[in-house]
Amino acid sequence: MCPFLSVPDGFLPLVLSFAALLITLLPGCWYDIRERAVPVVLWYPMLLIAVPSTLWFYYSMFTAGWGAYLIPVLVMVVFFSIAFFLFTCFHLFGMADAKALIFITLFIPCFPFVPICGYSYMGIPPFVFFPFSVLVNAVLLNLLVPAGILVYNIAKGNRAPLRYMVLGFPVPGAEIENQFGIIMEEIKQTDSGIEHRFIGMKQAICDMIRGSKTRIYTKNLKEEPETYRDLIQLYHGTGSIWISYGVPFLIPITAGLFTAAFFGDIFTIILGSFL
Repeated sequence: MCPFLSVPDGFLPLVLSFAALLITLLPGCWYDIRERAVPVVLWYPMLLIAVPSTLWFYYSMFTAGWGAYLIPVLVMVVFFSIAFFLFTCFHLFGMADAKALIFITLFIPCFPFVPICGYSYMGIPPFVFFPFSVLVNAVLLNLLVPAGILVYNIAKGNRAPLRYMVLGFPVPGAEIENQFGIIMEEIKQTDSGIEHRFIGMKQAICDMIRGSKTRIYTKNLKEEPETYRDLIQLYHGTGSIWISYGVPFLIPITAGLFTAAFFGDIFTIILGSFL
C-alpha cells in the first residue's frame, strides 16, 4: 500500500476536485449559518474545475485498463446521487446539503489520496468509494452537537424532558426572529394565559417528511413577517420558547469531507480498534 497522503497513479484529478469542493464548502458554510441559504453562483467556479477533472480521471483510468474496478464505483455513484436527491424530496436534507453530497459523489468517487488511518472497507484500494465515508463521518461528527447542547442546558439550568434537552434550548420569545432553528413547542393563547406544549417526536418527524407548514422555522418568521404576524405577536408575549439547534448540516458535511480525505472513515477506525 502507498504511504499515507500519497496520491495513487492517475488520482491527481480527484485531488483537484477535492480542493475545489473544500474551498467552495468553507464559504458555503458561512452563508448557510448567516443566511440559511447558499448562493447558486458559489458552485460555478468549483464546477469549472471539478467537471473536467472528473472526466480526466475516468478517461485516464479506463485507458489504463482499470475500468473493471470502476464499474462498481460508478454503480455506487448513481445509487447515492439518486438517494441524496430523494432525501431532499422527503425534506431530510436541505437543498445546499443535497447539492454538496451529490457533487462530492460525482466529482470525488474515490479517495483522492491515501488517508492517514487507511481506507474504509467500501471497495478495493485505491478504488474505494469515498462519498460513503464522507456521509458516515458527517453523521458521526453531527452527533457531537446534541451532547454539547445537553451540557449547555445543564449548565444554564434549563429543564425539559431529556429528548428535548439534547435537541434544543430556550430562547427569548421577544427575539425569536433573530434566532436560528425550528420551534419545538406548540404555543396557544387560552383564557388562563399562554400555554406551552412540546411537539411530540412522531409529529415532528411526520411534519418534516411531509413538509408541513405547522413546522415553523425561525427563518420564516424573519423573512415573512406579514404571513406570521399573529404568531410572532404570540411568541413575543411569552417569556421563552424552545427551538431545535440550528446547525446547518453543511458544516458536518464539510468536516466529514476533510476528515475522510485526511484521516479516513471514522466508523472504520472505531471498528478497527476493537478487532
